[in-house]
Amino acid sequence: IYDGVTAVRIGAREQIRQGVDFVKIMAGGGAASPSDELDTSQYSLEEMQAIVFEAEAVGKYVAAHCYSDRGIKLCCKAGIRTIEHGNLLTESSADAMKESGAYLVPTMVTYVMISKMGRELGLPDDMIRKINQALEKAESSLAIALSKGIKIGSGSDCLGPMQVYKGMALSLQAKVMGPMGALMAATKTNAEIIKQEK
Repeated sequence: IYDGVTAVRIGAREQIRQGVDFVKIMAGGGAASPSDELDTSQYSLEEMQAIVFEAEAVGKYVAAHCYSDRGIKLCCKAGIRTIEHGNLLTESSADAMKESGAYLVPTMVTYVMISKMGRELGLPDDMIRKINQALEKAESSLAIALSKGIKIGSGSDCLGPMQVYKGMALSLQAKVMGPMGALMAATKTNAEIIKQEK
């Protein structure tokens, strides 16, 4: 947790010195966060730009956990490479992603599995409520991204005992992107995202 341009710059440098391949930030609210909603944004444009500057200075990139329209647009202005989740994507935030060249990494399987298994895993009701909110918009946001020609990768975000369901990410994306689209997202596009396309 860092506040202010100088502090986030220090935080990014600390991560880089530890040898990270990329820096990930929380650019908006999270399902597991007790004090914020999914549609909120976090970090100012200036803070995000400082983080991007530090990552790019050493040939790395920034990924952002983000759901909200406002947060996605700020990320795109700051030069962030990937939007992780993006479930509240709209036409206007999709346009911003397309213009900036940002990638979308949807994580549809985590919402399906937490919705099904959350209570037995002891997750709080408020977290499950927010997960269901994200699940409700997962397919429509992916369809918007696809229609706008945004580059789409693939991720699971599955934790703990849910990791055995990671493969379901392909079938869930295939419902929107088709089988070949889902396979390309998980292979070719993911390789591009991590700069390993060759």
